[in-house]
Amino acid sequence: MRNLRMLRSAAFLLLVLCVCGATQGQQQGTAQPPTFQVTSKLVFLDVTVLDKKGRPVVTGLTKDDFLITEDKRPQRIFSFEAPDAHTLTPTARDENPEGKAPVTIIVLDELNSAFQDFAYIRWEAKRYLDAQPKELRSLTELMVVGNQSLELVEGYTRNRDELLQVLAHIPPTLPYKQMNASFVGERIQQSFDALEQIALENQGIQGRKNILWLGHGGPGINTLFLPAGMATPLLQYAHSVTNMLVDARITLFVMYPGLSVDQPHFTLSEMESAVDPGNNDLFGPNGDVNFGVFANETGGKLFFNRNDVDGEMRDAERIGSEYYTLTYQPHGGDDDGRFRRIRITMRDPNLRAVTKIGYYAPDPKAAADPLQQRIQSLIEAVQATVPFDALHLSLSDVLRHPDAQTAEVILQVAPKDLHWLPEDGGKSYATLLVSLAALNGRRDIVRMRALTETFTAVTQDTSLIDQQLPLTIDVTISTSKKTQSIRIAVE
Repeated sequence: MRNLRMLRSAAFLLLVLCVCGATQGQQQGTAQPPTFQVTSKLVFLDVTVLDKKGRPVVTGLTKDDFLITEDKRPQRIFSFEAPDAHTLTPTARDENPEGKAPVTIIVLDELNSAFQDFAYIRWEAKRYLDAQPKELRSLTELMVVGNQSLELVEGYTRNRDELLQVLAHIPPTLPYKQMNASFVGERIQQSFDALEQIALENQGIQGRKNILWLGHGGPGINTLFLPAGMATPLLQYAHSVTNMLVDARITLFVMYPGLSVDQPHFTLSEMESAVDPGNNDLFGPNGDVNFGVFANETGGKLFFNRNDVDGEMRDAERIGSEYYTLTYQPHGGDDDGRFRRIRITMRDPNLRAVTKIGYYAPDPKAAADPLQQRIQSLIEAVQATVPFDALHLSLSDVLRHPDAQTAEVILQVAPKDLHWLPEDGGKSYATLLVSLAALNGRRDIVRMRALTETFTAVTQDTSLIDQQLPLTIDVTISTSKKTQSIRIAVE
C-alpha cells in the first residue's frame, strides 16, 4: 500500500538520515491539502445493517432497501456496494489498491489510562492478535498515544506476528497527566490532536478505516460551564475534527478497560454514546464534548462495563467489516456552517442501519481556522522535495538499538534560532514540535512518532540566551527490518 502519511507536528526542516547506506530519492508530487467541502462531492456512507437481535445482515439487500435523507431531504443514491465487495483477495499482502476492504487502526491509550489499566489493555490486545490468523483479514497498524506523543509503532501490515513483536516491545509509561486533574485540558487537546492526525495520515488511503481505541479517550467536558472565550474555540475544534473523520471515512470504536465498580454514575462519554441527538448539533444543545459523541457520530460504538477488551475488539472488527457502502451527492441546504443530519431508513422495519450521523456544512463567512491552515502548511512542508533549514539543526549522533528495535537520534539547535516566551520567575521557555518517520525503500512510512520538546532558560534577556551553548534534542523512534531511512521534521 502506498501510504500518503501526513505528519501533524512537522515543518521547517526536513532531515533524512540513511540507515542502511543507500541513497534515497526525493518523494515526488505536490501535497493536496485536505478539503471539507462535502457538499461539492459524493458523501460516502459505510452502513452496517442489523436485525432485531443485533446481528449484521450481509445478504439479500439492494440499494432500493435504503432511504437516505439529509436534514429530512431525500437524497438519490449514487452507488451501492454489498458487504462481499469489502474483502481482500488471498494474494493481497500489503496492498489494497482500490480501497474496497476496510483497514484497522489499533490505538493503545497510555495518555488517558491508569497504569494498571494499560498493562491489562496490552494483555487484551495480545489475546486479540493471538486469536487472529497469521495473515490478518485486513491491513492493520498499531499506534500508541502517550503523555507527550502519538507514535505509529507498526505501519499497515497483514502479518500478525509483526504486530505481536512490536506490541511486546512497547514499554510501560506512568500516565502522570491522567493522575493529575490539572492536565485535563491538555489531555482533551492531545486526544483530539491524535484523532486529527490519524484522519490526516489516512486521507490518502481509499476505503473505510476502523479505529479500535483501547482506553478511555480524552476526558469529557461540558462547555456550558466554560467561559465563551474557551468554549467557542473548543466547539469549533470538535466540529473540525468531526468533518476530518467523516471526510477520511473513519469509524471510531472505543473500548474501556475493566468494570466501573467504584464509579457511582455514568461518565459524559457513556451517557452521550446512548443518546440519539435527533436533528440537533452533535455537540449541543448541552455542549458536551467527549469521545462518546465521536463514536456515535462516526457510526461506531463505545464499549464499557464488559471487562472483555479482546471480545470488544472482535465485535468492533465484525461491525466494521460487514457493511454496505452507499454514496450520494447532497442537494439542498445552505452553506451556513450548521450541522447536517444524515439518516438512513430501511424499507424493512425489522432492520436498523448504523452509519455516521452527519457533518458540518461549510461556512464561507466564517474566519479561516488558523489551526487548519497551519496543518496544511506543515503537510506541504514535509512532503516538499526541497529541504528547509530555518532552524539550522545539526545531527550529533544516531544510536541504533537492535535488541529494542529502536533508533535514537540526537540533534542540536542554537538557542538564538528559537522563539522564547516569558514565564513566571523571570524565566523563558521555547517549545518545539518534533516528528520522526521511519521509511522503507519506497519511502512509505512504516513507523512514526510526534512529540513536543520544551526548553527553559533562567533569564528573559534574549541576548544572554543567544550566547548559550546549543540545545540537545534526544528522540527515539521504533524501527524494523523494513526501515531504510529516518525523516525528521521540526517546528
